[in-house]
Amino acid sequence: MRGKPIQRTKFMKFSPVFLRFLRYARPYAPLIIGAIICGLLKFSLALSLPGALGVVMDHVLLADLPRDQKIQRLIFILTLLTLAFLGRAPTTYYRSYLATVAGSRAIFDIRLDLYRHLQRLSMTYHATRRTGGTISRLINDLNTAQGILNEGIVAIAMDVLFLSGVVVFLFYWDWRLAAVSLTTLPLYGLVFRFLNPRLREVATEVQEEMQELSGEVTEKISAVQVIISFTREKTEQIKFFRRHRKYYSTLIRRERLKVLLTTVAEFLTEVGPIVVICYGGYRVINGTLSPGALLIFNGFLAHLYLPTRRLADYSAKLQEKLSALERVFEVLDSPPDIKDLPGAVPLLRPKGRVEFRNVHFAYDPQKPVLQGINLIAEPGQSVAIVGRSGAGKTTVVNLIPRFYDPTEGCVLVDNRDIRTLTVRSLRDNIGIVLQDSILFSGTIKENILYGRHNATEREMIRAAEMAQIAEFIESLPDGYDTIVGERGVMLSGGQRQRISIARAFLRDPRILILDEATSNLDSGAEQAIQEALSRLMKGRTTFVIAHRLSTVINCDKVIVLDAGRVVQEGTHAQLIQEKGPYRTLCEEQFGAIRLDVLSRKVG
Repeated sequence: MRGKPIQRTKFMKFSPVFLRFLRYARPYAPLIIGAIICGLLKFSLALSLPGALGVVMDHVLLADLPRDQKIQRLIFILTLLTLAFLGRAPTTYYRSYLATVAGSRAIFDIRLDLYRHLQRLSMTYHATRRTGGTISRLINDLNTAQGILNEGIVAIAMDVLFLSGVVVFLFYWDWRLAAVSLTTLPLYGLVFRFLNPRLREVATEVQEEMQELSGEVTEKISAVQVIISFTREKTEQIKFFRRHRKYYSTLIRRERLKVLLTTVAEFLTEVGPIVVICYGGYRVINGTLSPGALLIFNGFLAHLYLPTRRLADYSAKLQEKLSALERVFEVLDSPPDIKDLPGAVPLLRPKGRVEFRNVHFAYDPQKPVLQGINLIAEPGQSVAIVGRSGAGKTTVVNLIPRFYDPTEGCVLVDNRDIRTLTVRSLRDNIGIVLQDSILFSGTIKENILYGRHNATEREMIRAAEMAQIAEFIESLPDGYDTIVGERGVMLSGGQRQRISIARAFLRDPRILILDEATSNLDSGAEQAIQEALSRLMKGRTTFVIAHRLSTVINCDKVIVLDAGRVVQEGTHAQLIQEKGPYRTLCEEQFGAIRLDVLSRKVG
């Protein structure tokens, strides 16, 4: 699913993104300045070659001197020239190295900030965007921006400073030749002004198409089993071809503009020397300019046009990198919907009383999900939330840890609006076992310890025992160090679920949320887990969501939802006696029921 489109004017300004990046680069200013100085030294030493050629022409080859003296002068000049070029080696190395280190550190800081920010963004943000698209901004866009200092800012700053110095020198050397040599420079400005905005726009389109391509590929690869099961390989190949072709077409448009920019720049750099040679040759013929002076000027002229040509190349690269950074900063500018309010206080040693007070909620303002929910869970009480699919059961429990905030009304813990509590302290006191048990690639030990990273090994093993998974883990060759694979692919659904339950045991929360916690277990394992969950639930405020009503029979309270409203509330024994939605749900699962049988289940 696409996120919100990037809003931009026809010619987006360069400075905001550029200046924002400089704030990240500012801590590494000494490295950047060092790189620029090394670059200036590198190119300044290169000026020794045309200077030496001019001196050799006028003061050695054309000078009226004895042969031995000419050879001595030639050797002296060549020695100085050799030393100059030997000095270029370290300056070349440190110019690239320092700029690369500074740029890599700045990008590292941006990527770290982006990753942190992505974790602060609400579930709404992530639910409306493809995972692959988000990864594309975190990885691909920042990889594209990687060389922004080395190939962009440092290179441009170095070339502009060097270019300014060469221009000053050329006017000092011969202002007439210098004026002629600069006749093509205004054309560069026109080319940059016309092509750079278009190149920036197309470069952004390339990044957006890459994001869509990454999002689609990530989605389809993660669902490859479904694709194979329904023999949709050919269809998905065609879709990938079309998406990739669209990306390819945009990429070619960007490359065409880059090539056009560099081609025009190269043409202008080739025209300039021709004009200078014509005018300078005319002056040499008239005797107003020496051949050596023309040779020196022409040699320095190469150092005027070479940086100018590089500026065209760097400008194209910089537009591409800035467009990538712009997309990254767009995500960084997305405000978190769920955040600590000013004056928020930590939740310390809560009793676990949870109250919903006239709670309304909607993912889309036009489609309400919850409407006027009122319920109270006293400390240590277990509350089952039941209803048909789409009734809003999961949405209700998602409001407790503030995955979302109510659009109206409030949720309270220990009689305090959870929006007045710090988000971290609230979630530290909540344990969740999701319907879709999610494990991370790594070991079983690492996944269980995700519940509490500083737990002892004995505590971890105890949690596994209570989740009825310890015996299985110990039967594995590597035990708790067994690799589970991405999303726990090496384990069965029931095993993944029990490891998730062990993780919840280890967390030891005051408030527990079980969202279909036994949905992936067979009947035998379910009974064992129910016993373990009963021990875990004891003394904790627990919310149980289950389609299988057999898992909620022993809860202290049952809340029946229908279309986002509470339509029944009471114990299982009370509700089963009434002819209402709860009894209907029981009859659909168990068939024609006998009240006395169900009543015995309660005991």
